[in-house]
Parts: sequence; C-alpha cells; structure tokens
Amino acid sequence: MNLATTVQSKVQSVSRLRSFVDESVQNARERSFCCGTEHGVAMRGSVVFSFCVLIQLSLQNTVNADGPVLQTKFGALKGEYVKAKGKDTVVHSYLGVPFAKPPVGPLRFSPPQPAEKWAGVRDATKQPFMCLQEKQVVEDLVANMSISIEVSDSSEDCLYLNVYTPSKPGAADKLPVMVWIHGGGLSMAAASLFDGHVLAAYQDVVVVLIQYRLGLLGFFSTGDEHAPGNYGLLDQVAALQWVQENIHSFGGDPGLVTIFGESAGGVSVSLHILSPLSANLFHHAIAESGTAAMDAIMSPNPLLTAQYVGNASGCDISSTKKIADCVMQLTEEDILTLVKENPMVRFGVTMDGRFLPKPVEELLQSQQFNKVPLINGITNDECGFMLPNFFSPQGWTDGMDMEQILPFLTIFNPTVQDQSVVELVLNEYLGTSPDRTKIRDGFREMLGDFLFNIPARKVANYHRDAGAPVYMYEFQHPPSLLQKKRPSFVGSDHGDEVIFVLGFCFANGRIKLEEELTEEENELCRTVMAYWGNFARTGSPNGPGLTKWPEYGDESEYLGIGLEQKPGKNFKGKHFDFMTQKLPQIIKEWKEGPLVQTKLGSLRGAFLTVKGKGTIVNSYLGVPFAKPPVGPLRLARPQPAEKWDGVRDATKQPPMCIQDRQVSVTELKFLAMDVELPEVSEDCLYLNIYTPVKPGKDAKLPVMVWIHGGGLVFGSASVYDGSVLSAYQDVVVVLIQYRLGLLGFFSTGDEHAPGNYGFLDQVAALQWVQENIHSFGGDPGSVTIFGESAGGISVSTLILSPLASGLFHRAIAESGTALWDGLVIGNPLLRAQNAAKLCNCDSSSSSKIVDCIMRWSEEEALQCSKQFVMMHFSLAVDSYFLPKPVEDIIQKQEFSKVPLITGITDDEYGFLLPAYFGGKGLIDGMDKEQAIKGLTITYPDPRDRWIVDQVANEYLGDTRDPIQIRDIYREMMGDLMFNIPALQLAKYHSASGAPVYLYEFQHAPSMVQKNRPSFVGVDHADELFFIQGTCFAQAHLKATAPFTKEEEELCRTVMGYWGNFAHTGSPNGPGLTHWPEYEGEAEYLGIGLEQKAGKHLKGKHYTFMTKTLPDLIRQGQEKTEHLEL
Repeated sequence: MNLATTVQSKVQSVSRLRSFVDESVQNARERSFCCGTEHGVAMRGSVVFSFCVLIQLSLQNTVNADGPVLQTKFGALKGEYVKAKGKDTVVHSYLGVPFAKPPVGPLRFSPPQPAEKWAGVRDATKQPFMCLQEKQVVEDLVANMSISIEVSDSSEDCLYLNVYTPSKPGAADKLPVMVWIHGGGLSMAAASLFDGHVLAAYQDVVVVLIQYRLGLLGFFSTGDEHAPGNYGLLDQVAALQWVQENIHSFGGDPGLVTIFGESAGGVSVSLHILSPLSANLFHHAIAESGTAAMDAIMSPNPLLTAQYVGNASGCDISSTKKIADCVMQLTEEDILTLVKENPMVRFGVTMDGRFLPKPVEELLQSQQFNKVPLINGITNDECGFMLPNFFSPQGWTDGMDMEQILPFLTIFNPTVQDQSVVELVLNEYLGTSPDRTKIRDGFREMLGDFLFNIPARKVANYHRDAGAPVYMYEFQHPPSLLQKKRPSFVGSDHGDEVIFVLGFCFANGRIKLEEELTEEENELCRTVMAYWGNFARTGSPNGPGLTKWPEYGDESEYLGIGLEQKPGKNFKGKHFDFMTQKLPQIIKEWKEGPLVQTKLGSLRGAFLTVKGKGTIVNSYLGVPFAKPPVGPLRLARPQPAEKWDGVRDATKQPPMCIQDRQVSVTELKFLAMDVELPEVSEDCLYLNIYTPVKPGKDAKLPVMVWIHGGGLVFGSASVYDGSVLSAYQDVVVVLIQYRLGLLGFFSTGDEHAPGNYGFLDQVAALQWVQENIHSFGGDPGSVTIFGESAGGISVSTLILSPLASGLFHRAIAESGTALWDGLVIGNPLLRAQNAAKLCNCDSSSSSKIVDCIMRWSEEEALQCSKQFVMMHFSLAVDSYFLPKPVEDIIQKQEFSKVPLITGITDDEYGFLLPAYFGGKGLIDGMDKEQAIKGLTITYPDPRDRWIVDQVANEYLGDTRDPIQIRDIYREMMGDLMFNIPALQLAKYHSASGAPVYLYEFQHAPSMVQKNRPSFVGVDHADELFFIQGTCFAQAHLKATAPFTKEEEELCRTVMGYWGNFAHTGSPNGPGLTHWPEYEGEAEYLGIGLEQKAGKHLKGKHYTFMTKTLPDLIRQGQEKTEHLEL
C-alpha cells in the first residue's frame, strides 16, 4: 500500500467516523430532550470528547474497509471482519499469529522459543500452515464430515494461532478468553479446521485457536535428555504464555482464560491441569471426549519406538544420542514418508520430568494439579463410527467376530494384558452371544468406555474430591447432516458436539456446513454455546433460560445434552464399577492367586478364564497325592502324601513321570498343539485341579477325574487342560499322573514285583479325591472317572478292580477298554527276563532282576524305559488290584456297576498309531505280509500265528490291491484294539443292569486333518479336542490354528454331554440331540457336526470277532490239549 493510498484511506476512515459521531449526537439529543439543558450540554461534550478519542485511535489502530489493523507488542496485524449468521456482532479475526519461533533446524526437538517482533503490518487474513502431517488424510476426513473447509498445506513452521474477538481495537472492557486446543490423536488436524467467530459473536468472548507440533515432531522421545519428548504440549504451554502476555491487545482478559478442547485436545486440557508448567496460565477448563486418564495416550516405551524409527530411517541406533542426532537430519519429506509407511507407529505423551513430572495416576491421586472449575464429558457413542472406521476390519459394520476384537483390547487398554483378564472384560461387554451385530455393538461400547467414558468419570471423581467444581455431560444428539452418512446403529459419535460447541450452525466464514441444520439443531447450538460461554465467564455453565446443569457430586450427576436437556445420575455407571473396582480387585487377587487350605497344607494357585465364558476357574497344579515313589518306594505301592509347612506353590506344572519326553513333544506338534512341557522325573505323583469354586466354599460340585493316555508309557497331566470343561460345565476337574512304562507296570509275576504300580497310583489319586476334594468345592459322592486310550483302559480296569470300588460313581472309557486281548501280560516273568537282559541285569531270578532295577539311577531307569514300546508293560493279574483274569470278572459281573459312557472314533487306527509303530506302507500301500505282521501287536505269541491267519483271512480275503490292503489293515487293527473291545464292554456292562451310552466320534479336527493323508478319517484321540474344550482354552495349552465356528459348537455339545453325565449319570439334557441308551439293538450316538442316533455299531466284523473267532480258538485249544494227552 503506497503513501497516497494510505492517506486517502485514513481520510475516508475519519470521514466515516465523523458521520458516525454526528449520527450519535443526534440520537443522544433525541434520547435526552426531557432531561434538561445541562444534561444535553454535558451529553454533547461527551460526544465531542469521544469523537476526539476515536480520531486518536484511528491514527494508532487503523480500521480499513477490508479489515482491522491491530497493534501488538510484536508488531501490527491486519485482520478481517466476520459476522455470524443470526448475530449483528462484528468479529475481528486474526489468523496465523506467531506465538513462538519456527521450530526448525536446531530448534527441532527443542522447547518452543518466544516469537520475535516483525516490522510493518503482518497479514493475518490467511490460515497458517498445518503442523507437519499427511494432508490427504485430513482431506479424506473432512470429505466425510459434510463441512466445506479448504485444507492448508503442512509445514514444520507451524506455531501459530488464530484469534477471534468481538472487541474493537483499544476497547477498555476485557472479555473472557477461550483457548481451543484441537484434537486429532496428537498426529493430525490444525487450527484451520475450526472457526471461533460464531462462539465469539454469540457469547461475547475472545476465542483463540492454537496449533502445536504433531506426531514425530511433536512427541518423538528417546526417554532421556537427548529427546525428552512432549514438544507439542510445550508448544501449548507457550501459546498459553503468549495469551497471558498479549491477549489484552485483542480485548481479552488474561485473568479469565478457559482452555477447551476435544479428543486429543481434551487430553491436552486435562494434562495442563496436571502440569506445573501450566499453573496460573488458565482459570477454567473444558475437556471434551478426552482426558489424561486415557492409558492409550501414553508412550509406555519411548526408547523402543525411537529405536524403531531410527532403524526405519537408516540411523545408527546404538545410542539415544545417535538416534536423536540422526532423526534431527531427516527432511520433512523423509518424515512424511516414514509415517505413511509405518502407520502403526504411535507417538504419545511421556513422563519427561518437566511437563509431566510424575505418572498421571499419581498426580491425580495426590491431588497435585490445578484445581480449576472443570467441564468434562463425552458423547453417547464415542466409538460409534469414525474411530472404528480407522482400525476395524473391512465389513465391520455388518457384524464382528470375537476373534476380530481381541487384538484391540491391549492396544487401547494396556492394563488388559493377561488373557484371563481379557476374557472377563469380553464377558462383561459382549456376554456369550454369537450374534455378530451384538458383538459389534458391544465392541463399540467397550472401546468407548476404554478410551473416553471410564477415564472421564475417573478424572471427574479426582477433581471433585479435590474440592474443585465439576460439571459432567453426555452429548446425545448426532448432527442430522452427519447421520445421513452413517449406519443407522450409530448414536452421537466422537466429535459430534464440536459442531454445536463452536456454533458451526451459524458459521459464515471459511468453514461452512454443506447443508443447513434443522431449527431444533440451531437452538441446540445456541444452548451449548451458552453453557460453554457462561462457564468461561463465571466458572459455572448455568444461566438464564437454560436447564439447570447439576454439579457433579457423590451421585455422579451429569447433564444429558440433546434437543432436550435432561439431568441424570450415576454417569456411565453401567460398566464403571466393573472397570474401576471389580476388575482391579480381580487383577490384584489374580497376581496373588487363590489360597486354599487342605488337611495336608495350604496351596497357592492361579486364576484362569476361558474363551466365551465369564466363569473364573481356580487352578492348583502339582498337588501331591502320594509320597515320591523313589528309593525304596520304587516298584512299591504308593504311600499317602505327607503334610507340608507354609504355603505350597501350586502354579507350576508337575514333572512328567519317567518317559521319553520327545515322544510327547512330537505328538503334540503333530496334533497342532502348543504347550511347554515340564521335565521328567521319578518324583511325579501329582495331580492338577481346576475348580470354579472359590476357596472356602463347600459347593459340592460333581468331580471329573481325568486319566491320561499314552500306551502306559508316555503322557502327563500337563498335556491337558481342565479349565474349559470346569468353566463350561460347572464341575471340578482333576488331572492325575501315574507311574509309566517299566517303573509303572514292570512285573515278575510274583511277590518281588507284582506289578500294576501305575494302576495303584490311580487308586491312590482317587482315594485322595475322596478325602480332600471337598476343600476345592467338589463332591466326593459324585465322582466321574474318564480317560482316553490307555486312560480309557485304566477307567475300564478300575471298574473291574475291587480296590477302586466306591471311589467313583460314573465312568467314561474313550477309545480303550480292559477287554483288549493284548492288555494282560500272559507271562510276566518271561517279559521281565527279556527286559532284564536288554538293560544289563542278571535275569537268573526274579529277586535279582528286581534288585538290579532298584539300584538304577533315575537316568538309567529312563534310558532303559526308552527301549520299550506302548503296552509292553501293562496289566498283570496280581491277586490284589486285579485278583482274577479280566474275562472271569466280566462274566461273573464282579465289577462296579456304575453308569458308563464308552465309545470310539470312526478311524481308530487311521494314522497316529500306525505312524508310531513304524507306518511302513501306510502312505503308498502295503502287502498282506506287512498287514499280518502288524497283527502281532495283539497276538505276540508265535504259537498264536494260526489265530493271526484266521483274522487276516476274515478281513483281507484274497485282496491284492496295496491301497485296499492298507485301508483294510487300518480297519482291522482299529477293530482288534478298540472297536470290538468297546462293543463287548458295552454289552457286558449293559447286561449287568448298569446304564450304558455308546458313541462313535465322527468329526476330524480341521487343524489336524491338514497334517494327515486324505484317506484318514477321525483318528485315535481326535475327540479329545472337543471333550476338553480345546477350542476355548487359553491357559498353558493352546491350539496353533483356529477352530471353525461349527467346531466350536461341537465343543459345546460334547462338553454338554460329558458334563450332564457327570451331573446326573445321563448325557442327555436341554438343547442336545437325544442320546439313546445302549440296549438290545446296540444303540449308539454318532457325534459330529451333526449328532445322529444309530444301531449296531461296527456290526460288520463284530460277530466274527466275538463268536466265530472265540469258537475257533476254543476248538484249537481243545485240539492242542488232546494232542498233548
């Protein structure tokens, strides 16, 4: 502007002022004609004086036709005039006012420095650069908000603020000041995305919109002096200091400053309340949808983030100084590229010892904060749509699965780390419903509580307790123009109140709504601005014409703000008590674990939860039920456990009984299971207990005692997990261990080593259960024993043993019974002698063999045991545990006539067992000789070769196809070892009058099936995943691949059958397909993704194996006896 133009402009301004004064004088005359001459003269003198003052002001602060010019201590600013719709007030706006030096070059990662003066008149009519960020992200966000905004470019030079004031330059009255801190997750947004002229006009306040460094430039930290962090927050402090020193020039009162902000802006407001650097820089505070109590805003490990940034930038990360020096050299383009390519890298607030001297919780608890009046609140659907859209999986609006939610819990609430705690939180918000829309809505509510609602109430409580006035609100009206762009299920979303707080309804400047709001919404704009404006003036939102807003007190009062305002109580109380009282108490207790007192001593266990169930399970691991069977107690009957002093740690898995540990490792890997196995030891007579009952309560729940399989040579309690079955079926689950292999079943057939030590261990465990399970909430009068494979054999054998009589009341034998021909050792001494020779012992007498074994070290016992395959040492007729041959006991019905479930899979010898025994020809096919050789597992005596031939002929006939022979061989071995014995057991047991339920398991787990040849059906042990609820396990044992939804339902079904049986003696119950009792037509239930009842299971070869073959064997024996005579 040249000199002539300037002079002309001043003359025009003075001319306009003179006209204004003349008009004012005339008006004054008209108003005061009735007051007498003296008053009129005085009035005219006053007007003349005012005119002189205005002339003087015109020379100092020139008001141009296109905007005001204001003098500050830094220099002159040329602004703009703005008017809001529906208001005559002229607002003066000054944009891009510097409050600090540009934080560039050596000032990057430094506290902000005071702004410098400038010469001439600074243009304050253009929006400042946004602080460095991806502009496209902002444009995309704005495009979805139905608001017309021209998004500025971004730059590192961005420490500017915008001022909107209704006060004319030089006015004497000082107005309240409201300083707006924008949100954007500390990584995006700017002052230019907001507008303060409407609030300034409607509430007669000075509005200041500030900017601060964002993302890496604002919050990068190495956690030490080289990059302490929090630069963005220090920028905010610098802006507030600038306000204190300069706002009077804009008509503002530095003694009446209110800071307000939303989202990360609300967090910033809350942090300034805590920071000693911000003390006395403001006098009221409004934190909208964000507080310092949000765990997610903190950077828990800034060094780790700094190292990641350094590594991604090609920096030397060997020291924090080198990282900081290197990042200082990055260009703006480098930084934008880094952030774009690493979207999950988050820069948060750090405890830097200066801005934030102590942890947030500590400052709040100790009331070391600025006790100013506070408005604090949230919307009623904080994670309704906008925020989930940033991070939720595609298609989330149609519904979500539980698995999609889990990753977000620890991200947004770092306190929820333990998987057990995760399950409690999920159950609180989502329950157990599989409905995907309910899960979606529960997820949104949960995130809203985590990020905003719970922290807001916590801060309100601390502030109230410190004696400062607090006003809580819940914003309840979604703007109509935004609601059209959202799904119908969305309420008032995050940020919805900003349109009303800043009066966008009446915006007439750079920001405009793309369509008009309703008249009711315009009224809501006026109402909200009035509440906020009153608060800025007086520290209370209340005023004439407004619904009374109750102060937040002992009843957690709040105001629901919408098209109607409604006071309420117990602000966000639905989950607040759970998240702030119950859950922390649970976490505290869980760190200690449950403490239970037994007659032998105290046990400290652990708490567990399972997927899909809110029940807390108490686990006690490694509980001794007998003395260690070592030294003189090797090859001896188990002795009762001894008492212990103090509290015994029951949180670690017990050692496995002596075995080849690698067998279990290999099998678990094959079965797609992940578990860390303990070491092996001879000291192994321990059990694990899982109970849903709190210590000290005698709940008398049914007890289910699990006996593991493993061919009596391997396996352990640690390979299983009873927590899911316990939680889902409300039962006490006990997993027992017993001596295995040579040390568990070695026998010389006489008094030196009668054998059956492993079975006697099982009896001792059952006796322990009778005497102690009440301490764990179990009913000793309702005990079900169940097991699979060798565990099923054990169950069936315990039914036969007089020693176990009365120790249990129901039994489940899965894929294993005592009727397998290969179970009982025919000549134990011969087998003992052969073992002695293999293990370098004198085999000349049974006493010498036993003496040798008794002298072995544990390592020698282990090495010898590894030489023997499954079932090499097994059941012996010892006149004590098993007083008679199995067949005699069965036929005479001298057994425990308890309700029984027994069953098989549909491909028992499918892959697992043949692979263990060698598996030659299993994939490509086999010839008859290979198949016949396999039969020797069942008929090992060479004299029984003719029996082998009879069986082979029945199954194989004249088949020559290798693939057919392979498949027939697998069927034949399944029949001999599992299927026929199970059917015989069912028949004998049913004939005794006891209820029997027979099943065939017909679904192969999808994750295991991938590891097997396609010809394999439902293999041996496949049902275990479903019986023990592995689908929902999350303790020490986990599946390495997910189960399908249908398989999860099968888990629930099978556990339902087994649990019902433990409760009542019948597997049937509500919601389950009826399971027929085994009777005259050999009824059974096919259990798979669908349950189907059937008859005459495995009838094809049953007649041959149970009638024809026994007759042939009897005839053969009679012929042999005749020839011998």
